Amino acid sequence: MYSVVIIDDNKIAVEAIAKVTDWEKCGCEVVGTAFDGITGLKLIQDVSPAIVIIDIQMPGFNGLDIIKKMKDENSDIRFIIISGYSQFEYARQAIRYGVNDYLLKPIMTEEMEQALLRVTALLKRQETDSSTEPMDKLEIRLHTIRSGKAGYSAMVSGAIDYVDRNFQKNITLGDICSELLVSTGHFSKCFKRETGVGFAAYVTMVKMENARILLRNPKNRVNEVARMLGYSDYSYFFQVFKKQFGYAPSDIKTNAKKDKEEKEYDSDAGE
Repeated sequence: MYSVVIIDDNKIAVEAIAKVTDWEKCGCEVVGTAFDGITGLKLIQDVSPAIVIIDIQMPGFNGLDIIKKMKDENSDIRFIIISGYSQFEYARQAIRYGVNDYLLKPIMTEEMEQALLRVTALLKRQETDSSTEPMDKLEIRLHTIRSGKAGYSAMVSGAIDYVDRNFQKNITLGDICSELLVSTGHFSKCFKRETGVGFAAYVTMVKMENARILLRNPKNRVNEVARMLGYSDYSYFFQVFKKQFGYAPSDIKTNAKKDKEEKEYDSDAGE
């Protein structure tokens, strides 16, 4: 279970999120709450949570101040912003600080749970990347692209970060160029030249990487995973997944069930 801290000066909002969110489904547990920036920062430093759900405007430090401070300290904490403010400048700062999601109040329970599922998928991917297990072709390609970021232009590096944080959305070339304020032609050429793959191909690779992670969770149905990743057409998701891996999304569920049964059999046999 991934530890979560909730920080918001609206006590009712904090209590609502803590009470109605299906934490078990998201693979998380709340380990602390705070109602102002100063207390919230101390709480983060004391418990070192995996995920922080945080408001922007609060007494003491605001949410962005706290996020920047933790990023400056090279913290691996993942942040989900909850805010009543949709100003472009706040969103830009959030992106620059590497925030994983930006939810506008009032927040629906499903929105929060989807955001948490996306973040836990990223955390699981990090754990997989740092394991000693051999990587397959997709993992090798993505690792190669991401590890070369230091040598990319700020535009391409920013695009990679944007996709990795927003893989759950239907990201288009127009979306990223609007975000970066560049022309589609110039961006496409630069991205392909620096990374070795087209932008659309990279988006698909990231989505498929996360599809496989999400499908390994027995609580996630295949059609739900397709929706989580921004695919409104399930048949198209099925085709893309099978082309990437050579097997159907449902095969992961079948194999996971088989592995579980084998482990249970081994456990019973050892008794």
